[in-house]
Amino acid sequence: MRELYLKLIDVFVKNEDIKDKYRTAGLSPVQYIDLYSGQDVNSEYFELQIYPALFVNFSFDHRQKPTLATITIRCCYEQLRDTSSLNVTTAEALKFLDFIELTDEIMQTVETSRFGKLTPATTDQQTEETVTDEFILVYSASYTKKPVEIRTGTIEDLEITANRFKAML
Repeated sequence: MRELYLKLIDVFVKNEDIKDKYRTAGLSPVQYIDLYSGQDVNSEYFELQIYPALFVNFSFDHRQKPTLATITIRCCYEQLRDTSSLNVTTAEALKFLDFIELTDEIMQTVETSRFGKLTPATTDQQTEETVTDEFILVYSASYTKKPVEIRTGTIEDLEITANRFKAML
């Protein structure tokens, strides 16, 4: 998880080429990434809210071989414009949808040594009461756990005492 989370920060926050893709499309690039803890619903409990933001959640199904990882990205975009058909600036208001499309395109290029290529699973508009406009992008990928180090050792001077259990009764 750590590896993919840090990769997302590198791609979206630190990579100037990616930021330029957003700017070229007339969009604000991702400013903030965090693990998801309800920031979109209870912003008053969190110190910092900078948008656009990506909130990341992981789940794993270890019953699958290889392990199936589900990565949920909550794309939050501060939107204070009217998106209705009656609005004269609907095109400006709908930039949020362009942001989602570009973010999804970039997410599909992300891959690490332990997570396979991210494959889109579902896309959903958050309709519950939230602080911002929000789309939920869900991806699946194969996941390889960190290999367990096998240790070898020797057993020396092992004493075996018989009938210990009977003596206790």
